[in-house]
Amino acid sequence: MKRVWLLLFSLLLISFTSHATHIVLDKHFKHLQDIPFHYSLQPLTPEQAKLGAKQQWQQPTEQALNLGLTSQAVWLRLQLVNTEDADLAVLLSIDNPLLDKVAVYHYFKQNTLLVKEIGDALPLKNRQIATESLLVKLTLPPSSNSTLLLRVESLDGVRVPLSLWQHDEYLKDKSKFNLLYGLLVGFILSLAITSLVMFSFSRKRYFALCGTILITLWLLLIYLYGFGYRYFHPSLPMLQQLAVPSMLILATCLFKPLFEQLRRPVKTLLQPLHTWSNRLLFISLFFIWLLPTNIMLSYCLFVPLIIMLLHITALGIDIRQQQTQPLNALLCGALIFFATQLYLIIVVFDIYDFNTRGLPFVFFSFLICSLSLSFATIKHFLIERDAQVAAQQSKIAQSEAHDALLQERLALQEQARSDLEANIEERTFELQVTLRELEEKNRALEQINMEDPLTKIKNRRYFDKKLVMDLRRSRREQTPLSIIMLDIDHFKSINDTYGHLIGDQTIRAVADIIKNRLKRPLDEVARYGGEEFVVLLPNTVLSGAIELAEQIRQEILDATIAIANTEIKFTISAGVYSAIAEDINNPGLFTDCADKALYHAKQSGRNRVVSFPILD
Repeated sequence: MKRVWLLLFSLLLISFTSHATHIVLDKHFKHLQDIPFHYSLQPLTPEQAKLGAKQQWQQPTEQALNLGLTSQAVWLRLQLVNTEDADLAVLLSIDNPLLDKVAVYHYFKQNTLLVKEIGDALPLKNRQIATESLLVKLTLPPSSNSTLLLRVESLDGVRVPLSLWQHDEYLKDKSKFNLLYGLLVGFILSLAITSLVMFSFSRKRYFALCGTILITLWLLLIYLYGFGYRYFHPSLPMLQQLAVPSMLILATCLFKPLFEQLRRPVKTLLQPLHTWSNRLLFISLFFIWLLPTNIMLSYCLFVPLIIMLLHITALGIDIRQQQTQPLNALLCGALIFFATQLYLIIVVFDIYDFNTRGLPFVFFSFLICSLSLSFATIKHFLIERDAQVAAQQSKIAQSEAHDALLQERLALQEQARSDLEANIEERTFELQVTLRELEEKNRALEQINMEDPLTKIKNRRYFDKKLVMDLRRSRREQTPLSIIMLDIDHFKSINDTYGHLIGDQTIRAVADIIKNRLKRPLDEVARYGGEEFVVLLPNTVLSGAIELAEQIRQEILDATIAIANTEIKFTISAGVYSAIAEDINNPGLFTDCADKALYHAKQSGRNRVVSFPILD
């Protein structure tokens, strides 16, 4: 009933309060995109923004705020209504990882719930969640109407698309995005690596240039989506401000030498202007960091666009004189890159609202551009190779009429090559068979290394590894891990009375009894040393471990073991320790505690089970 009244109150508040934007949330909320808010360009303090009067705030004309290039800080104001009777955890996603600074203030009544400052001009450690996205974790108090204020500063464009997420829903969406992003970015990187590998084999410069352009486009995508800042230099945010402009200039400059490699040498009137303008643009790459950020950004957007237009014009002139598939593909790639540059200018300067959340146009444009450039270079290589092959075939055809001996030699060489391939295939098959046999022997050897040869149960080496694994699982799942240390009482007397062979048979019999008592797949018994055994019981409380140890002790006490026509009765003592692992770097803690309990069992009369800590 309380939630119903709060919801009605929130709806009335929304109806009568025009300057506040209310977002009503409950436990069924999953995702809100392009959430409504108000913004202000006035120079306000957090307190003034919190108390902000109606006339200070205005409603954005689009769902995602884009103010273009501005040196002013912009305030955003949201009202978050929690209709639940319990705390509600949500994620605020600012879907533009290139914002310089975003200060977040979360208020409820007179209480400050959160103050946080994030952005790509600040170190990654400032963020609540170490990710490339600008995320803020918010906790809405029960049945509350709280105020969220954002102060955004960004000299390279204020574009603030907002969305609210339930945690699990965000992880699902992020996983899908990362999968698609990884596939497409990985595909571009694979094209770049392929071009560089082709250069290493063929020594054709156009492959190196194409690979460099593709790596530049790949880095542009990495930085535009915030991954470069996260993985390459999280403690040097100033490099983030230079990366994207530098990559835009470099990618533009590299189109010119690639164009020169794919065309026939033809003089045009545009060539001197084209060459010198491209050189000057490349030289400016080393000085742009001296410019103020807003001027540098304008320069890196407009000047490369003009130079790219020169590239396209020169390509068009050349194609009219000598139309080839490589030049057509290169022109397609240049046009796509030009369209991307134009798109970025429109987005940054807010010329038109494209609904730019996620920049999908840039993503797929770079993909098409990469395919076009790769096709251009590979097709040019194939044309060159076909021309070389045709020339070689012409020479061979001329020589065939004059030199039959050469044909005979070629046939012999071909036969030798076939024989060599057959031998290689045969040797490869033999090698595969040998490797498979070696792998099987390695598996058998590994099994031997983990197994105690006397008892056929696991040995001390295996136990040490298994203990570390179970400790990690115990700490991760917060479940108890129990250890039972068992030792045969008066074993020296058995050895002295019946001999070592009977002693070995006794050890084997005890191992079999313990092994038969273990029912769960994860329970494990190992020979710890001599007549001492250890049992690992994951996800087992102390009482369960003590009960199992008592069952083993009682079964050995009741059993009469016949070995080599000799009936032997003996007992065992056991020490038990159980706890939830806290320090996985100290596995000896568990064995030491169990061993202390075993020692106490020995000291207090043997044939008993004692747990640690020991109660007097």
